[in-house]
Amino acid sequence: MMTLSFVVLLAVLAVVAMGMPARDAFPQIISHRGASGYIPEHSLQAYQLAIDLKTDYIEPDLCLSKDGVFVAMHDLLLDDTTNVASLPQFADRKTTKIVDGVPTTGYFISDFLYSELQQLRLKQRLKQRTKIFDNFFTIPTFDEIMALAQSSFTSTNRTVGIYPELKHPSFFKSLGFAMEDLFLESLQKGGYQVTGDDVPHDLKQVVPVVIQCFEEETLKYLKTKTNIPLIQLLNQHYKWTQENVNMLASYANGVGPEKSDFSNPSYKDGKAIVDMIHAAGLRMHPWTFRADMDIEPKFKGDFNEQNIYFFCCLGIDGGFSEFPDRTRESLDLISNYTAWTQPSFKQGLYNMRGSAAPLCPISCTAFDLQAPAHLEVKESS
Repeated sequence: MMTLSFVVLLAVLAVVAMGMPARDAFPQIISHRGASGYIPEHSLQAYQLAIDLKTDYIEPDLCLSKDGVFVAMHDLLLDDTTNVASLPQFADRKTTKIVDGVPTTGYFISDFLYSELQQLRLKQRLKQRTKIFDNFFTIPTFDEIMALAQSSFTSTNRTVGIYPELKHPSFFKSLGFAMEDLFLESLQKGGYQVTGDDVPHDLKQVVPVVIQCFEEETLKYLKTKTNIPLIQLLNQHYKWTQENVNMLASYANGVGPEKSDFSNPSYKDGKAIVDMIHAAGLRMHPWTFRADMDIEPKFKGDFNEQNIYFFCCLGIDGGFSEFPDRTRESLDLISNYTAWTQPSFKQGLYNMRGSAAPLCPISCTAFDLQAPAHLEVKESS
């Protein structure tokens, strides 16, 4: 009798042989570290729940173990999301290192072999969220995450993309790891197409892989090695000039900015920046939508209203959400409202972005505020 693991392996190999096709869906939900609003982030269970909740992408952050295994972990430190501090066998691993020029103290993932990481258990990072799943789930490898996405396609015929972020490539380079090359090798071994003109890259569709990173040089290097779409992540208070946007468009397919850069200015100014991004041929995927925190004051705690403002009023192409079901409800509301008010849109607004101004179920201009100086839209000099 075949074991379950052997059956899963056969299913994954079948997907490798056929390849996962792009899927029409726009805009898109990127489940931030899985459905991490409900289950500890980066667990296979959080990714599976996100898939069950009809996400478009699952988003693993990738770090390397001491022996060079890609694992899902947001931080270089294990302190906030695992039980490492409670395990006496690892007490001597706590140390201080320089990260991005800053002394940082804790349990560094790069000091643990993969076999040692498997002794740890994940826990919820945020105090307001349930702890009932703490200390049950292990840290998954990137191989396991790829297999999960592919087996989901095999069982449902619905492509769920992976949207990995390479964390701190410069730090790992200092340890002797060529993170970018190792990552592309892992993708190929996992059954994903990396090179060739036929690599799915149209971000109006859900494609099998999207790569994101904060480090510009990493993305510029990857552009020379792969046709997989690349997303430049950006921290808060980015200077949105035409010159900067053109520079981003020279190597990236899209941007992942901090969302408050677009909710704090007036609707007119926020929309002008989004339009400038789109005019440069870039897709717009801001982070992070959380139903239990980080809802800007202008929305008065209403997560649904925040989602509608970003997706319908501002016209973003996708968003990182830790509550994919809640964001899906907002998108369904927008789509149903648009279909009712503008019936010529056969599948709602989004597959025809730009053909007409949307009618949104909220008043977009009701949220107008004075734009901070760093967010003013300026032409390059």
